[in-house]
Amino acid sequence: MTIVWYVLIHVSLGLIGSDVFLFTNLGGLYCIAASAVVQGYAMWEIHRRSWPMFVASLDAGAAPGGATAARRGYWNRLGRVFIFRVSAFGILTLLIASLVRGAGS
Repeated sequence: MTIVWYVLIHVSLGLIGSDVFLFTNLGGLYCIAASAVVQGYAMWEIHRRSWPMFVASLDAGAAPGGATAARRGYWNRLGRVFIFRVSAFGILTLLIASLVRGAGS
């Protein structure tokens, strides 16, 4: 259900920022920056829920290769999810902004 809220947030960003979020270098950077802020909060929510379970699995001995490698893997996966979410929702925001302006504009 939370993904629906983030879709609605990015649709709203596209509607509000239709004059700023353009398919240009600067407009793309603005869009990615706005998406990174919104998705940064989403990643904090994901981390807040998954970190206690991850630590509990480390305490139970689920990482035979070592806790350091497991922590590095956790942060790598979280970083990849963040990059994917910023990219996907940034494209959504750019598409909504272009639809608001009109396809020919």
